[in-house]
Amino acid sequence: MDYRRAWAEIDMGRLINNTKIIRSVLPKSTRLLAAVKADAYGHGAVEVSKSLLENGVDVLGVALCEEGIKLRDNGITAPILVMSYTPEPLLEAVTTHRLIQTIFSSQSHQALAKAAARQGKKAEVHIKIDTGMGRLGFLPGPDSADKICDILQEPSLQITGIYTHFATSDAMDASFMYEQYTRFIYMLDLLKQRGAPVDRWLKHAGNSGMLTQTLREDFVSPNFDMFMDMARVGILLYGLPPSEVMSPVCETLGLKPVMKLMARISMTKTLPPGSGVSYGHLFRTNRETLVATLPIGYADGYPRLLSNKGHILVRDHAAPIIGAICMDQCMIDVTDIPDARSIKPGEVVTMFGGPNLSAEDLAAQIGTIGYELVCGIGKRVPRVYTNYLM
Repeated sequence: MDYRRAWAEIDMGRLINNTKIIRSVLPKSTRLLAAVKADAYGHGAVEVSKSLLENGVDVLGVALCEEGIKLRDNGITAPILVMSYTPEPLLEAVTTHRLIQTIFSSQSHQALAKAAARQGKKAEVHIKIDTGMGRLGFLPGPDSADKICDILQEPSLQITGIYTHFATSDAMDASFMYEQYTRFIYMLDLLKQRGAPVDRWLKHAGNSGMLTQTLREDFVSPNFDMFMDMARVGILLYGLPPSEVMSPVCETLGLKPVMKLMARISMTKTLPPGSGVSYGHLFRTNRETLVATLPIGYADGYPRLLSNKGHILVRDHAAPIIGAICMDQCMIDVTDIPDARSIKPGEVVTMFGGPNLSAEDLAAQIGTIGYELVCGIGKRVPRVYTNYLM
């Protein structure tokens, strides 16, 4: 018996196809890191990671140490890079679970070195350089190069990689992305001058935005290797563009959204003209209106900002959301859906992910990005995995 009131359908066939497309446009010598942070952008990190590793992905990237531990606890043995801050009490878990920790400051390396030394182990690390993101990382310059060389002297730490992150690679103007790359190369050169074994380290800078830039018809290839040793790809794997302006490139590639959010109608009723709907009566009917109630709301990650704005696909036709979206429910006007009177409780509707209703479409209506929509789908919405054999 199918008991689900709402669910996120994860099309594994599309995930695999997206991965193969991305792998095919990367240089053969370039490794592929899949970003599976934030529960694989809401798609389910364990299931997604296993599929990715079977289809061309070499390394997994997470934001949190806890995310890496979960993957290890579920039998995943591939390299896992922790790309953000790990609180000191969790640092011993980095070595215990064979995670690669990002070092972005002197303080972060000292705490990890002590934790690894207490265990009599060596912690594997990648160095983060802040070339213009203004977030984590050593700023390019001689002082930072000296600090990184100090890390080389730590017997309980082993540097195996160094990277930076592009801040504007999802914009049409690629000039600052080139500037960041130049700053990164400058930092690598400073380290080489100090005798650091940079040539043995894994160097990476490219993200989904950079990869999409290189596939634009009007892209002018720079005279340097932006892919370096590894590309870190996130949102493209899930079939969403890094930004709205990059959508045409993704469509040309054949990338398709992996997640579809579904729900079942819980009730239909006819309201007379002048009836208020939901909290605050933000909507009032101006005609006899057939209203369908859906058992999904902002507690499930469906944004309240879509109140009186968004629409839902009912039998592949758009039905507008009416009234305020509630914590657990929302209402739609199905009056104009063909054969509307035959709509019954239990009928399945598409919240997003169907034809003409992408996550980006909804995100644009409320001034955000598709990333936020898919990442925000809550834990009480089960993930259902389909098309494993495509």
